[in-house]
Amino acid sequence: MLEERLEEARLRNTKLRKKIIIGFLITISVCGFILLSLSFFNFSPSKDVAVKASKKEKIAEADIEKIRDNFKEILQQYKTELEPRIQEANIESWNQNALLEINEQEKKAMLYFSNGDYPNALKNIQLLKAKTLVVLEESEKIFKENMEKAALFLADDHYDEAKLHIEKALLVAPKSPKAISLQQDIERLQQILPLLNKAKAARAEHNLQKEYNLLQKILQISSERAEVAKRSALLKQLIKNKEFDAHISSGFTEIENLQIKKARYHYQEAKKVDPKRKELEVLLGQILAQEKEYRIQQAIMQAEQAIRKDNWQQAKVNFAKVKKEMPQNDIAVKGLKRANKIIGLQSSLSQFIKNPYRLTDSAVLSTAEKTLMRAQHVSSYSSGIKGQMEQLRNLITTYNRLIPVTIMSDNKTYILVRGIGKVGVISKKTIQLKPGNYIFEGTRNGFKSKLLKVLIPYDQNNYSVRIICDEPI
Repeated sequence: MLEERLEEARLRNTKLRKKIIIGFLITISVCGFILLSLSFFNFSPSKDVAVKASKKEKIAEADIEKIRDNFKEILQQYKTELEPRIQEANIESWNQNALLEINEQEKKAMLYFSNGDYPNALKNIQLLKAKTLVVLEESEKIFKENMEKAALFLADDHYDEAKLHIEKALLVAPKSPKAISLQQDIERLQQILPLLNKAKAARAEHNLQKEYNLLQKILQISSERAEVAKRSALLKQLIKNKEFDAHISSGFTEIENLQIKKARYHYQEAKKVDPKRKELEVLLGQILAQEKEYRIQQAIMQAEQAIRKDNWQQAKVNFAKVKKEMPQNDIAVKGLKRANKIIGLQSSLSQFIKNPYRLTDSAVLSTAEKTLMRAQHVSSYSSGIKGQMEQLRNLITTYNRLIPVTIMSDNKTYILVRGIGKVGVISKKTIQLKPGNYIFEGTRNGFKSKLLKVLIPYDQNNYSVRIICDEPI
């Protein structure tokens, strides 16, 4: 926008220069014609007169350009910095004359610039900047003074005075976040004052609960009021002290009625009031004794339910609870021992079942068979153990049967099966292997050796392998 206005002024200046040049040329032509006419007349010189031509001091072109650039720089600063601040200061609402002066000063500066009078344009734009700064300084002073007064009146709970000064502050800075926030605090005071008066009346009546409720409403509106918060905390303690005896009495009554949860509730409420009173220890002792007995009964019952569902992990958890409460409880000690044994066997059997190819190893097979023997002793307590035992027996049978494996070669490659034995140099040969992973190795002089990893599946009746060393070294 600024560049467009400057461009318009430059075009007007160019047109004016063209008009001056044309007029100047016409004037020269007329003067030449007059001089030519006068050459036909004889004039005798009467007297030599010394004429001094008045010379008007001209500004150098370089200086004009410098003045012009200086004007543009100040104008740019005014448009980007000062003019937005003037608009934010809302001058029209509190100092219309100053706004008119500023607008007129801007028009005057732009007129001089458009006419090519750059020195006067610069002078006037400087005056515009100075006037604007004075008005802005006045605006800031008004804002600061009224903000301070509004805050002081707010602190003393004087609503009308605080409102008057915050409105003055907002008049010169309507978008100030600080002023808007203070205005909101002042408006909340209008809600707080009636509540404060009611709270004072309730206090005079010794109605603690009513006073407390009113103070809580005030804190919900404005939580920063320290005196209200302090009085509210005191009232809360006084009110709860009255409740302590009632809760203790109700707690003992509920214990007699075997209502442990209700007794615990009254204990907790009494503890909130005064956690140091001795009555709490007596009440808590009786509650804990009944809660312990109840927990033991519940844990044993849940353990028995878990056993019926063959959930020995859950049974273990519940037996452990009983043992923690009563270490010498015979049911818990025996039950926990049996649960640990069954869970351990379930885990061992599961490992063999998950990795059945390991059963082809004689050491693993021996361990699996021993595990089956130990599981036999507790199978009557767990249907899950019985199922795992049957599954493992079937896997042992399946993974320990021999499968015919046909090996094919070129009758030049020496072949062996790692961990099993030598096959030799053959063109075709069948050997017996259990299901599982094997490594066939082939060697031949002058050729690269070969390793062939093979998985012989458990569910096939025969398998074939071809290995030939045919890549020269």
